[in-house]
Amino acid sequence: MRLKNVTLNQLRTFLSLVRNESFTRAGQDLSVSPATVTSQIKHLEDALATQLVFRTTRSVRLTDAGRALARQAIKILHLVEGIPQKIGAVEQLEQGEVRVGVISSAKYVMPRVLSAYQREYPGISLEMTIANRDRIWESILQGEIDLGIMGTPPEDVNIESSVIGTHQLVMLCHPDHALATHDEPVAPSELIKHQLIAREVGSGTRLAMAAFFGGLFHQAPKTPLVLDSNEAIKQAIMANMGVSLLSDSTCQLELGLGLIHHIPVHGTPLPRKWYAVRTANTERNPAEESLLSFLIEHGRRLSQASSRYA
Repeated sequence: MRLKNVTLNQLRTFLSLVRNESFTRAGQDLSVSPATVTSQIKHLEDALATQLVFRTTRSVRLTDAGRALARQAIKILHLVEGIPQKIGAVEQLEQGEVRVGVISSAKYVMPRVLSAYQREYPGISLEMTIANRDRIWESILQGEIDLGIMGTPPEDVNIESSVIGTHQLVMLCHPDHALATHDEPVAPSELIKHQLIAREVGSGTRLAMAAFFGGLFHQAPKTPLVLDSNEAIKQAIMANMGVSLLSDSTCQLELGLGLIHHIPVHGTPLPRKWYAVRTANTERNPAEESLLSFLIEHGRRLSQASSRYA
């Protein structure tokens, strides 16, 4: 059976009839005439193609279909009458959800920021995805993510981007690596002679490394070792497999413990920004707007104390 032309007013009239067991008393309850009640019930029965009540001159009794409808009508009206409260809760940020995509280099600081947001708005549900820059942008375009946290935004006219923090890219090696003994800055042409470790194609860090070395990147005597995560690169550096360019936000612990070493290189550190990126000309829910405002306002929490490498 397909419902056609069933209205909330008809359901309210039907439930009033069920409670009052009389067309006259139902009319008094609803401040309408008994004829109006009769008409509403008749339209409801026609729409459902079934008899809902047995009518007598003295009483009204429900049919089996009427009893079934009464149970469902109570649930329907309860849900409908709760809509204003639900909408109010969303607008007051008492509930809602936001899907956030975070690039790998930001995953070391974003959880702390998102945790601070959730403490302030405990009713908002956050779903976080971690991936490289290309995958985050693809997910935004496909509607799988509301807000993406990344480095350089894609060159697309259909985006909005806001700066929410800063970080720096620095060159790193093992403490026993030959370059670890250099006190003076190393030239990129010297650095390129050593084994490079790079992120995969599609990573913002790889793009930055290629841009930094320019033509030298593809003229390196040793083919760069490609790894698909910052963690894998850090492990490779700690195994003394080569040198790499990473965000200072990803390796504060390892630097502090002396597990990896910062190489002074001409032209580094490379200042970078984190952006909150989303598609343009799209309606936003209140939770998404509040998270973006929070990220912009608290962007300093994303900015690491990387001036030590300047």
